[in-house]
Amino acid sequence: MEQIRAVVQLSDSKTDRKPNYPGAGSPGRDQDGGQVSILDDHSLRLLRCQNKKSKPHLLMSQNLHFDVLSTRESGQEIPVLLENLFGKKRDAFLIHLKVRRECHLMFLLDTLVIQVRSKLQSQGLRIEQGALWFRKLLEDDGVGNHLKTYHSFGDLHELMLWLLNQYRMRAQLSTGPGHEALEVQYMVSPEDTRIPFSVRLSILLVATEELSVESLLGLRYYFNDEQTESEVVSTELIDFMQRVIELGRRNSLYMPVFFHVMATNSQVDKQNAQLLSLAHLASRHNRQPINLCFNHLNHLETQQKEIEDRFRLVHASLMRCIQKAEQLKSYRKRFDEQLAEYEELLKQTAHTEFGQFLSYQ
Repeated sequence: MEQIRAVVQLSDSKTDRKPNYPGAGSPGRDQDGGQVSILDDHSLRLLRCQNKKSKPHLLMSQNLHFDVLSTRESGQEIPVLLENLFGKKRDAFLIHLKVRRECHLMFLLDTLVIQVRSKLQSQGLRIEQGALWFRKLLEDDGVGNHLKTYHSFGDLHELMLWLLNQYRMRAQLSTGPGHEALEVQYMVSPEDTRIPFSVRLSILLVATEELSVESLLGLRYYFNDEQTESEVVSTELIDFMQRVIELGRRNSLYMPVFFHVMATNSQVDKQNAQLLSLAHLASRHNRQPINLCFNHLNHLETQQKEIEDRFRLVHASLMRCIQKAEQLKSYRKRFDEQLAEYEELLKQTAHTEFGQFLSYQ
């Protein structure tokens, strides 16, 4: 079972100018947008205004919960991912969702090269070899270029050069529509044993403004939206996710999902509000198995308590039996002693006049 971690990174820019999306400026005059207010490190409140004819300016409040909510780039999430990758030898699948498509060069350099180098040094590991697969995932209209490519590297410096040259060219010069999918396989070995092992990190960079209806429904279905009843339609994005997840389940896939939400003066538009809703679903998907585990653990604890109570009852009964046995043993000893005294007394009186008198009787 994959371990999902829903991480929301909320970027709220403050400006005197009004946001450039329809209906901004009041709490959600755009029907699906709204105003956000942070409650704690795991939740926020989304205030929406549904401007219907029957109920004009109807305010609706919804509390959304996540595994992590941060107003800046979370510095601990990538180290946790790399600990699962190299420390626990678990494959990982990082999903990054943002409304608009952009070049993720600095993010990939930091994740795949800089922080990996630091982790390998701290763990006493060295790279033997590696491989990278990159492609664009197109939506159902088929417009764009897949830009499929494969690259092998012998060290992190070669991987860095590929990102600086080839990835930047594909992401900026030949951008076009489509989501970006990368799979990086590291073969590393400890410096002491030199026994190599291989781990794979898959990365999916999603521009939600380009999501088709089928892909969005597929994501919501995967994150366990109970309102989704229609059958999931195959798309390149959904097929890629399913393949990575199925391959990673053999060693409990670690799966952080980053939701980069943009706000202006605490106002979010329709697409960023959808991101928050999707993050809420992902967090709920993650909590469900945990709750089941806790329920199972509580059940086991209850059974253990019942066993301990029964053991105490049996132990108390056994101690009472032992005490009675000791009492019976004491009674038998006293009886034997009295019997011996009586026999001795008979012997002493056997040759006396009183003994002869008793014998005649």
